[in-house]
Amino acid sequence: MQQTWRVSLVGRAFGIVVLVLAGIVASAIIVSGLDLATKIVSVAIIVGFAAYAYVNALRPSITLTNSELVIRNKFKTYRIDLNTIARVDAGYYGIGVQTSHGQVVHGWAVQKSNLARWLGRRTRADLVVEAIEKEVTAADESHQPREHSTTHDRM
Repeated sequence: MQQTWRVSLVGRAFGIVVLVLAGIVASAIIVSGLDLATKIVSVAIIVGFAAYAYVNALRPSITLTNSELVIRNKFKTYRIDLNTIARVDAGYYGIGVQTSHGQVVHGWAVQKSNLARWLGRRTRADLVVEAIEKEVTAADESHQPREHSTTHDRM
C-alpha cells in the first residue's frame, strides 16, 4: 500500500496560477521593447517567483509505503524506515516525525494550524498521523516474530 499526501488543493491551485502568470509575464517582457539588461533582470525576478511557488506549493509531499516514509520538502527528501519511527505528531510546521535515533523531520506538505490545535479540532494532518502510526504498528508487528525467533535460536 502506498499513500501520498500533498499540499492542499487550494495551495496547489495557487501555485499553478502563479506559475502560469509568471510564464505569461515573462513572455510579455521578452517580446516587449525593453532593453536587454532590463529584460534579463525582469525575467530573472519572475523566474524567482515561479521557483518559490513551485518549491512551496507543488514539490512538498509525504508518501507512506509498507516499509518507509518518504518526506519531500522544499529542497530535500528524507527516507525514514518505518521501524525507526518513535513518534509522529501534527503541528504548525507540518507532520513531525521523530526517529529512534533522535532525528526529527517535519513534513511540510500537511500542517495543522495552531487554532485547530487550541480548539482540539481534527484536521487532515491528524488523519495523516493516524495512517502513519497504523503503518508503523503494522511494521513493528510484522518485524516482531523475526526478533523472537532469533532470540529463541540463541537459547
